[in-house]
Order: sequence, then structure tokens, then C-alpha cells
Amino acid sequence: MQIRLALMILALTFLSCAHQGLQLPEPSPSTTNVSQVYIIRESRFFGFGLPLTVVLDDSIICKLRTGEYVTFAIEPGFHTLGLSESKLMVPFATKKNYYFLIKTSPDKFGFEVERIDDRRGAHLISTSKILE
Repeated sequence: MQIRLALMILALTFLSCAHQGLQLPEPSPSTTNVSQVYIIRESRFFGFGLPLTVVLDDSIICKLRTGEYVTFAIEPGFHTLGLSESKLMVPFATKKNYYFLIKTSPDKFGFEVERIDDRRGAHLISTSKILE
């Protein structure tokens, strides 16, 4: 019984290492007023083996594991960003940096996304691994 449980945990760990290919948005080449977006997944033990699906305007762009982040350029305007169960509608301005943190939800079993300030975002990026 213990061997079976250990094998199941090992199999789940290997499966969780697989990443879906990045499908990041690509602004029009003529657009020079893009903003830079950083989506960071907090580094926590809770949910470590579960990659979370990140969506932008209802399209899957990547799957992030704990301690990873992704960055991409986005054209100005309103966009929805987040997880399939937790999204934010964000008005992106021109030539700004935007940082978002995916973290465990304090009031329910799951995850949520929140916008964070530049200082905290830069710090979290320095301790995280970029998803390429």
C-alpha cells in the first residue's frame, strides 16, 4: 500500500513538471506604446505539484508552477487576465509595467490573482524563475 502511494506521488510529480508551450500575445509590429506584463506565481508548498493555467482574454497563454513567472508585451486597452476561476479586468495604459501575483486564496481552497506594486513585483521576480 505504501509503495503504491509513493509511486502515485512520484508519477504526479513527474507529470506536473511538463509545461504547455507558451502562447504569449504578440503586439502589432507597428505598435510602440506597449506595456510590459509580469505574472508571478508565489513560491509556496501548497499546490507545488499543480501547474496553474494562466489566461489572457479567455485564451490560455501558459501554465505556471510555484516560483515561476512569465512576462510579455501587451497593447493598451482593457484585457482580462488571470486564472480560469479568478480573473481581473485591467485597463492597460501605454508604456507601463504591470505586476500580478498568483497566490493561494485566504478565504477559499484555491488560488487568486491580484495586482501588486512595482517594488514588490521586482523583488518577487528576483527570487523566481522565468518561464521560457
